[in-house]
Amino acid sequence: MRLALATPTLATLALIGLATAAQPLTPKLHPEITLIGGEAQVIPDSGVTLLLTKVDDARCPPDVECYWEGMIRAEITVLTTKPELMQIVLCNLCDDGQGLVTVAGLTIGLVGLAPSTEELAKLGRAPLLTDYALTVNYAQVE
Repeated sequence: MRLALATPTLATLALIGLATAAQPLTPKLHPEITLIGGEAQVIPDSGVTLLLTKVDDARCPPDVECYWEGMIRAEITVLTTKPELMQIVLCNLCDDGQGLVTVAGLTIGLVGLAPSTEELAKLGRAPLLTDYALTVNYAQVE
C-alpha cells in the first residue's frame, strides 16, 4: 500500500514563510527569576539584587473580553556593590519604561505578571504589592 504525499500549496508555503518571519527581533533571555513585591531577589553570579517596589496593573479586568493585553508597569530598585541605588521601569505599554532594560551589566526583560486579574478579584480587596509576582529574565551584557 502506498501513501500519497501531500504537495505543499502556495498558501501553505506562504504561511510557513510568515511563521519564520515572525520570530522575535529581541533574543530570548535566560534564565528567569520571579520577583515578589517587597522581597529582594539576588541574581546568581552577578552581584545584583532586584527589589520590586511598585506595580501598576492595568490588565484586562476579570470577565471582560478585551482586545489588548493591558498595561503592566513595574518599578524595580537595582542594588549593586556600589553605594548608589538605581531604579528601572519595566513596562509593556507605557512611555516611561521598556520591555528590556540594561542596567548594572545585565539586560533584564519583562516576562509576565501573576496572579491573573481573576485570581486578584477573588481576594475581595484591592491588591497589595506583596500579592504580585513579576517574572523577568536576564542575561549578562557582553
